[in-house]
Amino acid sequence: MSTLIRGGTVVPGVGDSVVEAGALVIRQGRVAEILNRWEAGQDFDGEVIDASGCIVLPGLINNHTHGVTPGALFPSAAHALPADRWMGNLDRHLLAGTTTVLNLCGFASMDDVREADRRHAVHVKGATTHLPHCLEAASRADGQGLTPEAYDLTVAQMLDDGAVAIGELGGGQTLGGGGQDLVYIPEAIRKASGIRISIDQARRIKEAVLGRFIDVGAFDVQALAEAAHAAGLAEAFTATQLAKLVTDSVLPSFNPAIEGIREGVRAAAAFGVPAIVHSASATASVLRELMFEFEGSGTTVIAAHANHPSHTPDEARELAVLGRKTGWPAEASVFDLLHRKRTVTTREHWDLLLCEPELISVIGTDYGHDGDHDELIAAVQDIVARGHRSLAGAVAMATSRVADLIPRIAPKSGRLEAGCAADVVVARADDFRDVRMVFVDGVAVVRDGKLTTAAHR
Repeated sequence: MSTLIRGGTVVPGVGDSVVEAGALVIRQGRVAEILNRWEAGQDFDGEVIDASGCIVLPGLINNHTHGVTPGALFPSAAHALPADRWMGNLDRHLLAGTTTVLNLCGFASMDDVREADRRHAVHVKGATTHLPHCLEAASRADGQGLTPEAYDLTVAQMLDDGAVAIGELGGGQTLGGGGQDLVYIPEAIRKASGIRISIDQARRIKEAVLGRFIDVGAFDVQALAEAAHAAGLAEAFTATQLAKLVTDSVLPSFNPAIEGIREGVRAAAAFGVPAIVHSASATASVLRELMFEFEGSGTTVIAAHANHPSHTPDEARELAVLGRKTGWPAEASVFDLLHRKRTVTTREHWDLLLCEPELISVIGTDYGHDGDHDELIAAVQDIVARGHRSLAGAVAMATSRVADLIPRIAPKSGRLEAGCAADVVVARADDFRDVRMVFVDGVAVVRDGKLTTAAHR
């Protein structure tokens, strides 16, 4: 079956140009041709799709997500999600034009990754953090999703079995970040007192005890008293009790997670594969150390979510500038900062980093609360609308540039060029989030904004 998509603005995903009112031909699961024009009424032996008023672009490649396999969740190796949840997460990716995802829950096995890839049209790729200190950090933070197999597997075995990168090294769950604020600290407080607190209240309490850089020397008794009162905890805990609850939740995994970052970057250098490292205020010091250690080595280390809100905007920019000088590409994560605004409510870091050329190489989503992050394609549109990049440049940040940085994530994809895999998205030009059609390997898996039967296998 051949397909012709005509009349839309074709964005190849490489270079600086687009093809206005262009055409794309799909044959046998591949892009066969990109044409400057195809007039209505011309004969074509196959399905013809009128993409007028739309953009036509490569399927997006999300280099940073979680919760898309039946394996252990997050760098803390929490319990795996049930099948309806991780399949639902993949549905949301696909409906928003993402056709390839990299699962950065690094303790999922490649059997877990292959199961997700087999059952869903999205190409699911895996990374690994099967390293001693990463395992120690996970087991101390949570570890309920760890299996005996996870302790036996090594990075070398995972890479031989198809993992495409090492990562995510560190995470908010193991390094006293958003995962602690969202899940572990509130749960510890609930168990001890029956009182439920919000993510913002947990963060304020944590920072009163440990500061932004996770340092016991930052303890501020007055700030803790104010935070406890605001959260309704003043009668339930003394300052000493509340401080101990926070430190008992955060600190056991912190040093192993920092050592795991060192261990993982050195493994990436040894094996010649990319690493993805958690960038946040708590890891800024070790990232600077490793940037200098591996400067000029040729090792690809991607600083994930360089726009993490635990940095101040100036701190985020300073670290990204250093990364550019020392050869570390940076990723900006959209989180939920554009539309949903539940866990990240500021876009200042995002705009500051993206407005400067070449500070940010690629974009991803990370993982919003319960997987409810903003869409990667919405991030592409925002970058264009704000004037941070051209349409071609913004699309490349979620397609070909990801494929180039992580060579095994999407071979023969990420571009609309003859011979490439026909992973193709058609979305409304005035609102990219209105994805009308998605093809994976030339098969329509989304039509009229809805999943087809081919989306699930």
